[in-house]
Parts: sequence; C-alpha cells; structure tokens
Amino acid sequence: MQPSNGRSGYNRKAIDWIKDAWHLAKPYWTSEQKYKAYAQIIAVIALNLAYVYITVVANSWYNSFYDALQRYDKKLFTPLVIKFGWIAFFNVVVQLISFYIRKHLEIGWRRWMTDRYLNNWLSNQAYYKSRFTEKVDNPDQRISEDIGSFIGSSLDLSLGLLTSIVSLFSFVGILWHLSGNFNFTLLGHKLYIPGYMVWLAVLYAGLGTYITFKIGKPLIKLNFRQQVYEADFRFGLLRIREYSEEIAFYNGEQQEKTGLTGKFHNVVDNFMRVVKRTLKINGFNFAYGQTSVLFPLLVNVPRYLAKGMTLGDLMQTMSAFGRVQDALSYFLDAYGSLAGWRAVMDRLYGFEESVVNATNLHGLEKLPDQNGLLLVSNLSINLPNGKNLVQGINFKLSAGDRLLIRGRSGSGKTTLLRSLAGLWPYSTGEIRVADVASNELFVGQRPYVPAIRLREAICYPLIENLPNDEALKVVLRECGIAYLASRLDEISDWGKILSLGEQQRLAFARILINAPTVIYLDESTSALDEEMEQHLYQLLQDKLPASVVISVGHRSTLKQWHNQELDFNQLQSA
Repeated sequence: MQPSNGRSGYNRKAIDWIKDAWHLAKPYWTSEQKYKAYAQIIAVIALNLAYVYITVVANSWYNSFYDALQRYDKKLFTPLVIKFGWIAFFNVVVQLISFYIRKHLEIGWRRWMTDRYLNNWLSNQAYYKSRFTEKVDNPDQRISEDIGSFIGSSLDLSLGLLTSIVSLFSFVGILWHLSGNFNFTLLGHKLYIPGYMVWLAVLYAGLGTYITFKIGKPLIKLNFRQQVYEADFRFGLLRIREYSEEIAFYNGEQQEKTGLTGKFHNVVDNFMRVVKRTLKINGFNFAYGQTSVLFPLLVNVPRYLAKGMTLGDLMQTMSAFGRVQDALSYFLDAYGSLAGWRAVMDRLYGFEESVVNATNLHGLEKLPDQNGLLLVSNLSINLPNGKNLVQGINFKLSAGDRLLIRGRSGSGKTTLLRSLAGLWPYSTGEIRVADVASNELFVGQRPYVPAIRLREAICYPLIENLPNDEALKVVLRECGIAYLASRLDEISDWGKILSLGEQQRLAFARILINAPTVIYLDESTSALDEEMEQHLYQLLQDKLPASVVISVGHRSTLKQWHNQELDFNQLQSA
C-alpha cells in the first residue's frame, strides 16, 4: 500500500515532514501526561547540553595537553591526565543518566500512544469495518512495531539535531578564533578571509549533504516497501500456524511453500535494493568521513611548519573542525534514519486514516420500539460495490420468538445477521428494537475461542462477576463437555485444542452464561449430530425462554425449534 492523500515521503518537503511528525506526536505532548513528559525531555536536553559543554572542555584540554608535550613539560603531564580522567568520568555519568531518563520518556510515550491507537482501532468496530475501506496491511505491526520505531526515531533525530546545533554554536567560535586569517594575493590585490576554517567546514559539509541526499532519495520508498514485504511474509507464516490442521489434511505444503517463497522473494529482492542503495550512501560517507580527518590537517600543516601555530593549536583546530563538520553534516549522517522514520510515519498515517474512514462507516441505526422486541421493515442489503444482494426483508419478533433463515449459499443470510448487529454499513431500511434487546450475542459456525483461561473463554465477553466453579460445571455438563471442568484455570490455544464440535458446544455454554436477549446462530450446530443439536436448542428454550433466537441453517431438523421462517430463495426470486 502506498501512503494515501499524496503523503508519500519521497515527494514531500522537509517542512511537511515536521508537520507530519508533529501531527503524530502532538496528542501525547498535549495529553494528561504532558507535564511528566516535558519534565523528562527538559532533563534530557539539559544533560545533552552538559555533554556538549564537556566536549568543549575536552577540546580545550587537547590544546593544553599537546602544548605540554611539545614543550616536554613533565610537571603539567600528570595534572592534565588527571583532568582528562575527570572529564571522562563526568561524560560517562551524564550519558548514563541521560540514557535512563530518555528510556523512561520513550516507554511512557509508547504506552500512551499504544493505548490511544488500540482504543481508536477497537472502538466502533473500526478493526472490523476497516476491511471495507482502503486496505491497510498488517495493522498489528503498525501498533506493535511502528509506534515504537516512530518514537525512538523521533527522539534520536530531534535530540541529535539539537546536540548538533548546540555543538555548532559552541565550536564555531573556537574554530574561528583558531583559524585566524587566510591571506592571499589575487590580481595584485591582497585579500584575506577571516575564520577560513569555518567557511571550509560549511562548504565541505554542504557539498557532502547535497550528494548524500541525491544518492539516498530512493531509500525512503525502498524502506517503506521493505516494511510491507516483511509484514506480508510474517503474516503468511502466521496463517500456516493458524490453519495447520486444514493444510495438513489437504497435503497443501507445496502450495503453501510456493506462496511463502514468493513473499520471501519480495523481501529479498527489495532488501538487496536497500543494500545497494545503502552501499552507495555508506561508500560516499566512509570516503567523506576519512577525508574529513585528513582535510583540516593538510590545510593547517603549512601554517604549523611555518611556526604560525603550536601543536596544541593544531590538534585543537582539528578537533574543533571535526565538531563543526559533524554538526553541519548532521543530515548526511542521519539520512538512513530519516528514510526509515519517514517510512514509519507513512505507515502510521495510513493506519490512522483507515481507522477514521472505518469509524465513519455506520450500520443502520436501531430505532426504539415498544410494540415488539425486534421489528425489521423493508430491509435491503447491498454489496460494497453498490450491487443489491437482497431486498424486501420484513419480520417482527417478540419475546420468545424463534426465526429460521434459510436460502442458498451466498444469498446474504449471514450478511443479514451483520446488518441486524449493526456491522454491515451497506444496508437500507428500518430496524426497531426494544430497550431490552440491546443485549445480543452472535455465535458463528466456528466460534471465537480466545487463548485465555478456559473459564474466561467460556464466559467471553464477560470480564467481571464470572460464575463460580460449580455454576460453570453445571453449564458444561448440560452442554455435553463436562470433562473440561477440570481445566477451567488452564491457559491454552483452545481454538486449536478443541474440535469444532466441542467449540460449538462451548459456544452454547457461553450463551447460557451471558443470557442475551437476542441470540444470532449462524450454522452454529453444523459440526454436531442431530441428537446434540436437538438437546442444545431444547436448552435454549428451557433456560432462556424469553430470548429471541435468529438461526441461519440448512438442516430440516431446525424447523421444529422455530416458529417463524424467512426463505431467502423466495426473496431472491421476488
């Protein structure tokens, strides 16, 4: 997927990058956590400034130390070594404290941002409705990985930029002073350039940055694609684990391997493109970095040999030039990180837009009604492309009514249940419900059984006031799975451990525990024999006599348990 709304990182200006970053970061920095966050970031900035100050002191130390060496001054040697030890000690302490506080800031920001994204994704069924909007690959990765990457990169780049700016202003004066004037004659005129090493550093860094940006521009797009291909490959592996039994029954290993190999080829091919592009950038940067060590030496050696500067001045000039050049070359050094940061921002933007678009999709609003429990009038169901699937659906259900929906596969029976539950945004008509009908429960052909404690899986989605062990054992016995009572506190992947028939019986136990007013059953007894099916429907009738049951099924044995029937075959031919 490419970033929507033209938000492609490799086509946007630097100011747009900053605006996009602030859009993603602003909610946290204006949230209830802002005071703690600002205190932490101020502490980190202060420690970064202290680090720059230490480097300035170290730069001055170079001058004193090498001058002492040049003069063979034994008395100054030991004090200068001790001073360097203190400089190194405070440097280590400052960096360790800065690291600790920064990591606290990072995890706090990530915790808040993850919670916000989860809330938005899980609210209003956005996680479900996003399938109807522009496809966003692997939302799980965007929450679990991209948020952390965005926060880490944002702090790295912003603090790195701040340090570079402070270092530039701290050392440019030193370098200007040490440089003196560059005197030369041009066309008979004596000219001089004050602080010539500063201008050389600016020219050197500017040229290097320009070349790096020209070489590295395609890296942003390549990094974005790499994230997509890696996520697709990982998702393919997860699908095999999820459907391992079905694949094994089909002996589909070869086809699965072919599909995974194709996905992995995308990973490898794009990875090699990233490597080749990075190799070009690194090759230039390595040459640039090595030259930057020799460059100030070559420029100043003639002056040193002419005794125009001391050895200490020469070494301090080289150190100061390196600091200024590093500061000016910030974007050159950080280009790889900038490319990855831009790709992550594009992915988070895509996720946010998908959630917003999904949230704006609404199913039919359920109107209040006092004459019946559930009243459906002139309901029409369309496909996302606008094509009509079925129309003219009308029925009224009162307390205790049971409606059986029948029809050919693909005629829209399950989509009707989605419309009644408010999940399908492409329906028209009118749905009226009584207040008591707000408690609903849907059971599909393959029930959802989360990998949690068995007692919690049985009671799902209840999270409080769960029945005690004795009540659970009674329900399990009534649903024909009493043998699971000894495993109530066991955490397992029950969707893989239990057979489909066991899962369907567990789902009926869930219905009895949740006691919903409206029960949707979509082929919910397809894996059970007729005797067990009859027993479970009898349970619903005995235990929940006032609940409305809406069943989708093909078996003729279901008719006896329903007092109303809706035949989609007749609706289709009407």
